[in-house]
Amino acid sequence: MTIRTPKTEAELNALLRPMQLRASTIEQAVAVGAAESRTFSPGAPKSAPEITRWIRTVEAFHGELMLQQDDWKRFDPDNLPYFSQPSLNIGVVISSGNEFTGTTYGTPSTRNAKGTAFADRVDVNGAVALVGQYTSDGVEVVIDSTWVLLYDERQGRVYVELSLPTSMKGKQVHVWADRIIIPPFDIAAGRFTYEDGNASDHAFVIERIS
Repeated sequence: MTIRTPKTEAELNALLRPMQLRASTIEQAVAVGAAESRTFSPGAPKSAPEITRWIRTVEAFHGELMLQQDDWKRFDPDNLPYFSQPSLNIGVVISSGNEFTGTTYGTPSTRNAKGTAFADRVDVNGAVALVGQYTSDGVEVVIDSTWVLLYDERQGRVYVELSLPTSMKGKQVHVWADRIIIPPFDIAAGRFTYEDGNASDHAFVIERIS
């Protein structure tokens, strides 16, 4: 397993650029998810904050990818939000993780049990993730690898990583081939922080979506 730990935004972007991703895209999605998870009173169902965090994270990630105009596509095979980059044959799904998410120790895993739609895309390394899905010009989408954007909030930060799974144990991912550990998202500051002490240059204004 390869573990990569970029220390600066430039280093992170250097790792993401070959996948036509940007640090700011992930940062915005994490920011929106964190903000929206805090919009509930104690009277709401206990599951509401985390369900809403996931929904808004997916939604914001989708919006940022479409703004990039880098040919990212969105599909929902078996109701699983799935992002694909046809020119690179890669895919991305988003999931909450466990307490080892975003760390170099322990083994991260998806927090909740995953269904067959998720498992099918992990166990074959994404190869059949979009069978029967086509681009706008009629070309069938082929995926060679499916990456998982994992997040887990603890102690005032959201820990994040973009990792490549290879297999599942039961209904949770537990083996990874490659992990890109992203500097934690500071809830109070509303942005990623880096070990050199410099925050990202992005200032996000987060508003409720009516």
